[in-house]
Amino acid sequence: MKPVLALLALLTPSLAHADGITGQHALYNLTLSKLRTHDITGATGQMRFDVVDGCTGWGTTQHMTLIIRSVDGTLNKSVSDYITWESKDGKTLTFTLRESDNDGKQQIDDAGIATHTSADGSGIIAYTTPANTTLKLPPGTLFPMAHTEALLAAGREGKKFIAPLLFDGTTPDGAQATFVAVLGHHNAEKTSWPALDAIPSTNVDIAFYERKSSDETPDFRTSMRYFEDGVATDLVLDFGDFEMTGKLVKLSIPDSHCKS
Repeated sequence: MKPVLALLALLTPSLAHADGITGQHALYNLTLSKLRTHDITGATGQMRFDVVDGCTGWGTTQHMTLIIRSVDGTLNKSVSDYITWESKDGKTLTFTLRESDNDGKQQIDDAGIATHTSADGSGIIAYTTPANTTLKLPPGTLFPMAHTEALLAAGREGKKFIAPLLFDGTTPDGAQATFVAVLGHHNAEKTSWPALDAIPSTNVDIAFYERKSSDETPDFRTSMRYFEDGVATDLVLDFGDFEMTGKLVKLSIPDSHCKS
């Protein structure tokens, strides 16, 4: 679930605990909604997103399958698995990202641990794959759950946009720049999912950029309605050449067994 050049919201990882976020099991059906190229004639897919409250941290697992049909009728399948553990004190993120192609051959294999070593949000990324690769975390970098809480806080506070740096382990290049446009905040209201009826939400559009590039075209863009418990509906995934919408088709919110 990626993501201009300045941290506009005064939020550090130690302040963004994602207190309102809960565990979840969510399943989305992905359908093609827009084409910007003649090389692709169709696309479909599915994404499963799980969050586990581990009391001292958040465990997340995302499994996504995409099938893209080329103009010659060829079907290209990609399967990605993204797994993280993010400590609730905002200091540590462990991550694994693997993606395979039609033949099951691995195309992407990134893994490692990122650690905030200073109060300003700076730190170190130590990759185990690629081996012996170490990068610096710039000051103000947020990890995924802290980034989610930052954009939810922006919605509650009536802000129009924020631009925090993000490191989520989905790129071997370190932290990314993100630009989050807040499109509206909703008080609790009836939805298609009873578990979300009592929960406020915020509509956001998130663009992800290579931090050191001057190119103003985002590497990836997504929009969604984010509920205060971390559940997202009305997904739009913009891959550049095409867009897909993600419809939430299954949702469960497990009970937390952590002591408050």
